[in-house]
Amino acid sequence: MQQRWKLLFALAVFLLALSGSLPAAYAGVPDVTQSFFVPQSGSITTPTEGAAAIANARRCPNDDGIQVLKNNARLKVVVKASDGSPIVGIPASDICVLFNGGTPAQGFSGVGDDSVIANFQFNQAANCPDVRCVQADAATDGTGTTYITWIGSTPGSPGVGTRDASRKWGGYAGDIPVMVLGFKLQGKLTTGSALGSYTAHVKSLDSVGGRTTQTNQGETVNALDINPVQAAAVPGHAYQYQLDFDNSGTVNSVDLNFIKAHNNHKCNVPTVN
Repeated sequence: MQQRWKLLFALAVFLLALSGSLPAAYAGVPDVTQSFFVPQSGSITTPTEGAAAIANARRCPNDDGIQVLKNNARLKVVVKASDGSPIVGIPASDICVLFNGGTPAQGFSGVGDDSVIANFQFNQAANCPDVRCVQADAATDGTGTTYITWIGSTPGSPGVGTRDASRKWGGYAGDIPVMVLGFKLQGKLTTGSALGSYTAHVKSLDSVGGRTTQTNQGETVNALDINPVQAAAVPGHAYQYQLDFDNSGTVNSVDLNFIKAHNNHKCNVPTVN
């Protein structure tokens, strides 16, 4: 309900701006032609962007180990008004990577992604958390910038990751909505790239199952997920981008060994938190 009211408010403000009843650079209205997000990893001062950053945006339902969501894998989010000025102080809770929580077949709907599985209702055995908003690390700063660090935020250090046990999900989606005050932003592969050259996504070791009403099938890595990687690793097989976990341009033994190391991982295995 809260998200619906935010969307209605944003729509009302947008329509007023179009009618000329509000200043063009109204502080609460992101300009989607100037605002954007970028995949990053590494330090904040000398970040890695683009394909090399995407290589770090890979995860399993338990987010365990040093090889998942490593090197502070994140999105840099920049929010500007129509005159190009930064919008400062947008609360972190109003900047979200948005999930519906499950699929239409499971009764989930909304403006968020419906391929990502992030609910307790159908995955109670693994004690999976309900996740709808993967929110920003902090409010937008003086340049209108903040970060969404995939594994979890570090208080006082936006863009630096700390594992958050309540931030777990399954499934893969290639274009997860990044919303700011109800407005959907477009991505750039690098800060200097064209708007729309990147869509938000995290490669997931859990890519199969969990999308029906059968319980306790989602948010887990098993043979259903491993077998497609093994098939894609055979020379001559059609390239499967979502299974290329290190973003090397090919699916091979490195990807296969990586997913096998997470076999049977789920929201509460190997760690319960």
